[in-house]
Amino acid sequence: MNPEERLAGIVRALESVGLSCLIMGGHAVRFYGLQRYTNDFDLTLAPDGWDDLADRLARTGLFPGTGPVEGNSWHPGAFRRFLLGDLADGQEEWLEFWRGNHLLAPFAELFARRQIGAYGGQQLAFLSLPDLIRSKETERAKDWDDVSYLEEFLDTRLHGQCVAGTITVADALAQLRSRRGFDTNLAENRFADAEVIQTALERTTNPITQAFLLPWVPTTVAAAPVVRIEPLVERKLRSIAPASSLHRSLVEVVRRQYKVFCQDRDRLDKEAIRTAQAERPK
Repeated sequence: MNPEERLAGIVRALESVGLSCLIMGGHAVRFYGLQRYTNDFDLTLAPDGWDDLADRLARTGLFPGTGPVEGNSWHPGAFRRFLLGDLADGQEEWLEFWRGNHLLAPFAELFARRQIGAYGGQQLAFLSLPDLIRSKETERAKDWDDVSYLEEFLDTRLHGQCVAGTITVADALAQLRSRRGFDTNLAENRFADAEVIQTALERTTNPITQAFLLPWVPTTVAAAPVVRIEPLVERKLRSIAPASSLHRSLVEVVRRQYKVFCQDRDRLDKEAIRTAQAERPK
């Protein structure tokens, strides 16, 4: 049984005891096209399955013998992991659940945006591509390697939807994140309409997207970004030639600033959680 089939079987078993989940982590990255080896099955779980999770898992047949063995968690109130067994190479195989993730929206919102697709011979539900990218904006460097790939994949998908007429050019440009996506839109002259660019800027709060778009409509008041672009950089973006080498360089400056912000925020969130646990009465 390959990893995809293994996950499909796990999801069937979870659904048989009423557990509703969305797939995240390495298998979600694999679903979107990046070959990623992983021993773990990472899921975000509907809240109503959390309190009696171990009891329900015991009825799935996934844990023969002694039943579910729960491992240590750095965030017990929101993250639980259960040992499935050992792989042929001796590595442990874990089934991991998030009830809430400081990087993600509540489950109901994630579920409404879910992506359903074939995986392991079954139709499975994954985090949407934008939500998966958000979940990867952590302090870990390897997660940012995934982000780079997923941004390109998202822009390619948006381009296809735009060509098909299922979304507008403004919708696509409001989510632009990658250099490849920028070059594709540039080659197709999609930055020619200032009104479209302005609409996209008013919809996006991502500073990377704003850095791509600002030189085309320099007088536009953009939406407040999640991370403010440094004032000097913003002034330059509003005064330089679009698609110039300087423009591209400033986009990468903003990208690095955004990455550092996300890494710092993730680290501080985790430190706050660990501190609160350490201060809790024994």
